[in-house]
Amino acid sequence: MACCVRHDETMLTSVPISAVRKKEESPPSFTRGRNKMDPVYALWDEMDTISAGNSDEALSTLSLRLSQLLNADNVRWLGAVRVLHDRSARRDRLRGWRLRASYDMMPDSGERFQQKGEPGDDFQVGLATEALIAGVGQFRVHRMRDGWINFREFRKSEHFDLHYEKLGITDRMWVSFPLNADTESIFLIDRKCDRPHFSALDASLAGAILRGMRGFHHRLLLSRGLVVGNTPLSPVARRIVQGLLTGMSEKEIAVSVNQCAGTTHKYIKTIYTCFAVNSRAALMALWLSM
Repeated sequence: MACCVRHDETMLTSVPISAVRKKEESPPSFTRGRNKMDPVYALWDEMDTISAGNSDEALSTLSLRLSQLLNADNVRWLGAVRVLHDRSARRDRLRGWRLRASYDMMPDSGERFQQKGEPGDDFQVGLATEALIAGVGQFRVHRMRDGWINFREFRKSEHFDLHYEKLGITDRMWVSFPLNADTESIFLIDRKCDRPHFSALDASLAGAILRGMRGFHHRLLLSRGLVVGNTPLSPVARRIVQGLLTGMSEKEIAVSVNQCAGTTHKYIKTIYTCFAVNSRAALMALWLSM
């Protein structure tokens, strides 16, 4: 079922960089100790303190902690949806998959992941993208140089020059979490300049953290309108959903999004239709169903 609330603004959604920088000081618990799972447990505990309805805060917090634990320069998140199936998907350059939401921890880093209609004749599909799509349906963690792709060939490509070389990205890890057959939550973790390449231990740590957070992936994709449909919610609709989930009254929500009460009420009715629910309680139940 396609979502009824149209995505009328840019696909890139991110917390302002100032909000990220306020959190730069990491607590002592986020250092690697004797027990390699200690930082994982500490991060999960911190994530549990964030309201289930506040996916933006959860995503920015997780991205920051991942960057600290993995000594990374940037963390990006992508919400991908399969929009074509069977024969149509086999003829498609992306096997029927499309990017429908994105977040960049450092939005001034230069790269933008935005869906701009259907892939045209000049649309480039990189080796990493092809390999990522080939593995859909399985949880997977890959490093740029672990043999997952032919790195020598990849490095010679125009795609690598445009999306890596010119942006100063020297290494990347991909962590993909399939929520269901048609929706995936994908994290890209980058290092720049002359930093050491990601190790097998780095990949193991990133995988342990993200594989154990199914409820987070579920709520994150839901908050973008991507579990029950494949058309993203607009930024205004997402703010209204967050208000509904955090107990705000309709009047309070209207003030927070600078709308009249009548307009907000219409939005809410459309949102309920989009998520196939008929009440705030049912919407909350959907959010907590994983």
